[in-house]
Amino acid sequence: MLPMMRLATAVVVAAALMAPVIAPAAAAAPAPRFARQRLETGLTIVAEELGVGGPVALHTWVRVGSKDESDETNGAAHFLEHMLFKGTARRKTGEMDRAVESLGGVLNAATSVDFTYYYVVGAGRDFDQLLDLQSDAIMHSTIDAGEVERERTVVIEEISRRDSFPGTLALEMLRTSAYTEHPYRRSVLGPRPGIERMPRDVLLDFYRAHYIPANVTVVVVGGVSAREAVAKVARAYSTFVRPPSSRAPRPAEPPITSVRRSVAEHDVRVAYLALGFAGPSVRDPDVYATDVLSYLLGRGLGARLRQRVLERSRLVQSIGAFFPTQEDPALFVIQAVAEPAQVERAEAAILAELTAVRDQGVTDAELARAKNLLEGEHLYEAHTTRGRAFDLGLASTIADLDYANTYVDRIRGVTRDDVARVARRLFDPTRYAFAVVRPRSR
Repeated sequence: MLPMMRLATAVVVAAALMAPVIAPAAAAAPAPRFARQRLETGLTIVAEELGVGGPVALHTWVRVGSKDESDETNGAAHFLEHMLFKGTARRKTGEMDRAVESLGGVLNAATSVDFTYYYVVGAGRDFDQLLDLQSDAIMHSTIDAGEVERERTVVIEEISRRDSFPGTLALEMLRTSAYTEHPYRRSVLGPRPGIERMPRDVLLDFYRAHYIPANVTVVVVGGVSAREAVAKVARAYSTFVRPPSSRAPRPAEPPITSVRRSVAEHDVRVAYLALGFAGPSVRDPDVYATDVLSYLLGRGLGARLRQRVLERSRLVQSIGAFFPTQEDPALFVIQAVAEPAQVERAEAAILAELTAVRDQGVTDAELARAKNLLEGEHLYEAHTTRGRAFDLGLASTIADLDYANTYVDRIRGVTRDDVARVARRLFDPTRYAFAVVRPRSR
């Protein structure tokens, strides 16, 4: 699952606090009004009305991420994200940020392996101005040379933070070990040397090649009429015409046929572990049971790995699991922190629990807890305009709207047999990637 901002760890809220409240039929809120249109240029517009006059979330999703880069351009999608709102032919550097702030709005963006998205949240009455600002940046960013150099420093600092945090470093090592052919092996931020020497022309070419109507989905959720929002977005982007660019077919990742180990020594006192198993893509029917399995094993105080490897065996200091929603097959990841002398025992204990789930299944109580927590977290995040816009944008970009609109029902339908089947598919103790960052040898 990749709920709102699951580019980092999301806050886990107790399922009991997030259970949906069923109002009496007479007091039920009217169903949201929904509209969708695909323009002749290929640009897609999705709008959902949640009460005219309230806050509005305006998201623009671009179907480009690190998987669309080459080794030479690795990091360009993220670098470009930093540049897009730095100025256009109509607006100078800093003008967009100040304009959004003056309206009391919030402007931000994020990049992943599959997409880049930009969002602004503000009052519904200011929708026209917010749309003008965002569409101007998407269509007419100048990628100013001076701003490229200033922002390069910011991006390099992000890379430095990534490389200095051992938990993130372990995940980077895991990714490069697990993927040998597929472009998911590349980092979203890119390598420091590549970013240090990446010229403006590379960013400009990348912008022109990928920021095209066929790759863009504009999502509007909240305090504006869905029908009017679609019409206004269509007018705002009416001049957005760029020729389509060809996408090279992505190579299929060959199966992991052994245990792939990678070890790094760092200035740490404990060891940071990461195990990765090949999982399904967003379009695979097993994705829903895999989401439930990740919560059953590694999310919340009642998660099996926490209960048995941390609380009972005391082999780790922390442990968790996650499974990201990705366009192509993703890794099912287990992370842990342990004393260096306990790494082998911790790895063995984790594998034993995965094998037990695979061979013996799970209990009704475990399944119910995982499903309730997952559904509760999803509903908690999706109840805001920004969260709902994220769901619709993600689904439109890497899957389809059916994924967003049926997700909760499909999670509710996951059975114990589904979880056991997926565990058998994923957890082979002789086929996985393992990365550890440990203290330097004395």
